[in-house]
Order: sequence, then structure tokens, then C-alpha cells
Amino acid sequence: MHNDTIKVANKIITADDLLEIFEKMHLELLECNKKYENEKLKNQNLDYDQQVWTLKDYSGTLKFSVDFHDDTSSTFDDYDYFISIFNTRLHEIKSIIVSYYIMYWEQDKSYDSDYFHQKIDMYIREESAEIDSDLSSKSNLMVDVYNLIKNKILNAPEKYDSTIKNKSKIMLTIEFAIGFILSIIVMTILLLLPSLRSIFANSYVLYPIANILLGFLFGSLFCSSKLSHLYSNISPERIYAGYNESTYESIYKDDIKDYKEKSEILIGKNSNNMKYRNEINELYNKYKKYIPYELLIILLISVIVIFLK
Repeated sequence: MHNDTIKVANKIITADDLLEIFEKMHLELLECNKKYENEKLKNQNLDYDQQVWTLKDYSGTLKFSVDFHDDTSSTFDDYDYFISIFNTRLHEIKSIIVSYYIMYWEQDKSYDSDYFHQKIDMYIREESAEIDSDLSSKSNLMVDVYNLIKNKILNAPEKYDSTIKNKSKIMLTIEFAIGFILSIIVMTILLLLPSLRSIFANSYVLYPIANILLGFLFGSLFCSSKLSHLYSNISPERIYAGYNESTYESIYKDDIKDYKEKSEILIGKNSNNMKYRNEINELYNKYKKYIPYELLIILLISVIVIFLK
């Protein structure tokens, strides 16, 4: 017998991953049902000592127990109905328990027989997933399903990825790049005022410094809330890390250990998390390209300002 428990840690498991696993279970069960019916027809007119079974007294079940965020729960043994609920109410699902088992006997003409009870249970929550399996090494049933589950977990992207590790850098880059655009526009308009133009011309470092400071200010004002929203559901929890006696303030840090022990299953409150991660990375890859050009523009305008006395 093969007994195994897989606990998923620091992984992102998508809804598509789950659907592929569920579909594999469903198709295997349908194939077993069909095979059993064929064996019944084949053996029903044969004497007992002439019967050969690979699925004698077969019983197979695939059941889904679902808890929703509205404190309701349902159990589904109709696969198609469950899939329709999964697809339409994904953001409402808090947890899923999948129970998949097949029981049968193998029997040949010599009356030798073996009993098999193959079982895979999945306990799926928003922050964790655990898979319990009880499989016989003499049976091929459920082996492909088990291997698919292991493959999905092993190849799933890490939860603690570069988007999380480089959060401060990413947020600062996006905010600065967007804020810099606004600061260049505002500072260029201000050059139309003779008094300010004279001040900038007499201090060649003032104009670029003012641009940079204003860029950070505008970026914080106009981008910080959007980025904070995108990061709100994918970031580690903050925990108390001490007290700063010089500033009289408590110190908090990301709880990385706890974060990496948990996973991100994209159901319920996590159903849009991959969308958030992709949007963050798209913004970062787009706006980080702007900064060299923005700095070059500031440098050119700063040189021009010096000659505007």
C-alpha cells in the first residue's frame, strides 16, 4: 500500500489547476463505470468458474463538499453541477473537500482474488491545500491522478516571488515614474513665471531637485492607493518587531516565515490574486523604462534653465 500526505506550502495553485485535477478524476471514474458495466455483461452468462473480473463488486465515488463565504455549504456528487457552481461562484468559495474513492475485487478463473480500496482526499482552503492518498502498488487506478496532483504542486509558481520580495522597489519605481511625468509638466509650466525662472537659473541644482521631490510627491498622491490595493491581498501579514526608543514608535515587519508556510489557492478572496500580480508586473515593466528618459529630459531642461538668466 502507498499512503501519502502532501501539504502545499509557498505555492500558487490556480483555479485551472484544480479544474484539470477534477476533470482527470471525473474521466477516470467514467472509464471505470463503463469498464465495470462491460464486465458485467461479459460475465453474466458465464459459469462462476469461468468468470474473470478486473472490477468485481465495483463501487466508485467522486464527491465535493463546498463551504461558501455566506456561511452556507453544499455537497455535490453530480460532477457537471459542481463544475457549474465552481465556475460561476469561484469568488464565494471558502473551502472544498474532494473525496474520490474506488473499491473493487480482481478475480481470475482460479478463484484467486484481491481487494482494492483506492482513495484520494483533497482539503482545499484559500491559504492551504492538503492531499491524502491511500493507494495500492498493485493497482493502476488513480496513479495518473496522483501524479498529476504532484506535478501541479511541484511546478506551481512560488507564492513568495519577486513581486513580493521586491515590493518596495516595485512600488517606488512605478510611483516615481508616473509622478515624474506630472512633475516635469508642472515644473515646465512654472518656468513661464519670470521670478521662478530666475531662481532656478541662479541655482543649477534646484530645478532637478525640485523635479525629483515633486515626482515622489505626485507619485505617492496619485499611485500609492492603487498599488496598495493591488498588494493588499497578496502581501505578508505585518507583525510586531520591537520598539524604536528614538522615535517612540512600534516597529512592524513582514511575517515571511508564516507567509511561506501557507499557500495561495485561487478561490474565494484569492480568486483575483493572479490578476493583481500580473497587473503589478505589467505596470512595473512598463514604467521602469520611462525613468532613464525622464532623467535625461530633466538634465536637458536643467541645462537650458541655466542659460535663461
